[in-house]
This record gives sequence, C-alpha cells and structure tokens, in this order.
Amino acid sequence: MCVVLFAVLTAFFGATVATSAFALFAVNGFGGLIGRGEKVDERDKSIARRATLGGAMASYLTFVLALMGVWAVVFLLHGDSQVSVHVLPNIVFLGFIVLWTVRAVAILVYYRRHVEADNV
Repeated sequence: MCVVLFAVLTAFFGATVATSAFALFAVNGFGGLIGRGEKVDERDKSIARRATLGGAMASYLTFVLALMGVWAVVFLLHGDSQVSVHVLPNIVFLGFIVLWTVRAVAILVYYRRHVEADNV
C-alpha cells in the first residue's frame, strides 16, 4: 500500500513531495507503538478533554484575531487589497502552536489543582 501511494505521489507531485509525505506517514505508522500499555482512568480522560477544549478555543481565538490583524494592517493602514499567500499558512501554524501550548499548560494546571473526573 505504501509503495503504491509513494508511486502515485511521485507521479503527480514529484519526488520531493512524495518523500516528505512518506516520512510523515511513517511517523504516523509508529504512533500506535507510543504509549502502549499505559493505564488511563476517567480523571485522565476528563483532564485531557477539558485541556483540549481550552486549547481549541484559544487556537480559534488566535486564528480569528490574527486574520483580522492582518486585514487591519494590510487594508486599513497600507490601503492594499491583497494579502500575501505566505502569511496565511503562518497564521494556521500559529493556531496549531497555540492549541498544543495551551493544552499542555492546562493539563499541568488541572493536575496541580487535583481536578476530579466529570460526572458525564
């Protein structure tokens, strides 16, 4: 399956893209081996769920504020009507960084506060 996928990506996008995608698929394939045998109770799941929700909310807020900030700078201050295409992927990446940073900090804070499991 991987060889077929690599061949298809090489044919349509070139060897560089196919090699990069193949490396990402390999990392994803080994993901199941990480954390095996780890016991997770209801409290851990509850904390992870709350932290992920907080991270997603912060990420969305960052994404919207960054887009509106770019619009304000480009359109209102400079009078341009176009935004460089290189700015938008950086904003998405910023949102990704905010998501995982807020999630990690929230997990540490929840464990420190001894948060109990949700009664759901």
